[in-house]
Amino acid sequence: MPGSRAVLVFVLMLWMSASAGVQAQQIVRLGIEHYDDGDDRYEVSLLKLALEHSGEDAVLEVVSLGDTTQERVLIEFEQGRSNFDVFYSGGSPQREKRFEQIDIPLSRGLLGHRIFVTRKDQLDQLAQIKTLDEFRDYAVIGSGFGWPDTDIFRAAGFKVLPAEWKNIWRMLSVGRTNVFNLGVHEAHAERANFDEIYPNLTVDNNLLVKYRFGFFFYVRKDNRAVAELIERGLERAYEAGAFMQLFETHPRIQTALGHIRQNDLTVLEIANPFLSDRHRAIPDRYWHDVK
Repeated sequence: MPGSRAVLVFVLMLWMSASAGVQAQQIVRLGIEHYDDGDDRYEVSLLKLALEHSGEDAVLEVVSLGDTTQERVLIEFEQGRSNFDVFYSGGSPQREKRFEQIDIPLSRGLLGHRIFVTRKDQLDQLAQIKTLDEFRDYAVIGSGFGWPDTDIFRAAGFKVLPAEWKNIWRMLSVGRTNVFNLGVHEAHAERANFDEIYPNLTVDNNLLVKYRFGFFFYVRKDNRAVAELIERGLERAYEAGAFMQLFETHPRIQTALGHIRQNDLTVLEIANPFLSDRHRAIPDRYWHDVK
């Protein structure tokens, strides 16, 4: 019997050790709106990179949020009714207050370099625009409900028609708007997703509107442990050179930088009056700039 008890104790210790190993692996769930491009999305690759550099055994799981509006997603997230741990969006003072923001801009500020999906029959008119006043007089901008960009363009005097994601594309196609603003790293891939549905749409190669604006990862205020894990991973990825390697080689970023380099863009600058002191204090080394 003593021998049997020893075997039992040994088996129990093995089971407890195996269980501890399983429990040690943390699953971090990232919620993404209108997610239909698999792991190709830059922000997915970046969060995976951060988890790999975090020093913990953490793996990423992506949760598709469908076409729910961004503000509805954030309300559910804030109130603890969501099935994910992390969300990313453009920064704003309100989001800094509502959530735990990791202060490293994911796309190095490319989110604030806006180019425009438009109808093919509008390209000649857009090619004639050289000043901010001319663009302001011409543009009826499609944008998203709850997007900080919607408020930024309105504050700059533009006419903006916000809508749910799929409706933005439909409104542009049928002529209710004449441009749809997206980050330079977003526009080409997102337009390609709607190519069969709206073959009359294309990406304009003439204009770029620029303002200070970053994408950030957000977690709930009561989930500081996950925020620290992601922040530590992003900082270590920067220190190791892995962040910049991903930024410079990811297909979406390469397409964005190629769009900037290969086109003779008219760059128009507008203010972002919604920048917080915290946003302004983010070091310049975390920002990419288009001169």
